[in-house]
Parts: sequence; C-alpha cells; structure tokens
Amino acid sequence: MSEVTFATPTNASTNATAGKDYLIYLNTGATEANPTWTLLGGQRSGDLSRQADEIDASHKTSGGWKTTLPGLRSWSIDLESVYLAGDAGAKFLEAAFLAGKRVHIKFEYPDKSYITGWGAVTECSLKTPHDDVATISGTIKGDGALSDVQQPSA
Repeated sequence: MSEVTFATPTNASTNATAGKDYLIYLNTGATEANPTWTLLGGQRSGDLSRQADEIDASHKTSGGWKTTLPGLRSWSIDLESVYLAGDAGAKFLEAAFLAGKRVHIKFEYPDKSYITGWGAVTECSLKTPHDDVATISGTIKGDGALSDVQQPSA
C-alpha cells in the first residue's frame, strides 16, 4: 500500500488522544545507559499518577482560609494487562517482584515521546476468572523523580 497523508485539525484543543496509544516498557537490559526496552504485552491500562504531600501553612491571619503548600512528591503506575503466555515483559515484571528488585520503566506517549524512571514493584497479581481472560495487574511505586519528556532518537 502506498504512503497516504491525512490532514490534521489546526485547533490543537480538539486533538484528544486514545488511551490505547500510551504504552509501558521495562528495561530488560543490563544497564540504564544502554536500555533494552521490552513492551509489557497485552496492556489494558497503565495509569500514571503523580502526587505531592500536603503541608498545612494555615495561620490565624489567613482570614479563616486554609493554606496548603506542596510537600514531597511521588509517582506510581497502576497497570493491568492480559496475561499472554510467554510475554517477556510480564515475566520480567513478575521476576522483579519476586526478587525484590527495582525496575527501570519507560512510559511512552502516542507521539513516541516518553519519560523514564525507577520504581519498586509493590504489587503483582494474577487474576484467573473462569469466564474471562487471565490478567496480570500491579503497581510500580517511583523511586525518585521521573525524567523530563524525551524525544525518540532518529
């Protein structure tokens, strides 16, 4: 099939993105400097959450209104994937949980830009209902900051 070009809207506020186009990868290589990014197969969801603790800065002269400052920040990813037999990403996630090892993750946006970070697999569950597909779900809690958004190398 030949290459086809499609027009795109000029109003960027109408360019919603589909959740199916956000992907999670795990570094299954030996180093952070030269990662081997392995897709976690069968993804259904990969929810990235970023939070900050609340520091109460209220005082008697604030007019009766509470004042809050952001404190320590954290991030986590809650994920669920169809459990695909032989999927290298799922096997690696399970192995990291069982070994108590941190994982190096890549969270990829639809335009292929991405962020990376290190985290601990704090939950890793296998669901096997009798009337549905088996799924693996888990939580990765961040260890330090996520990277700035990076562009894929050409």
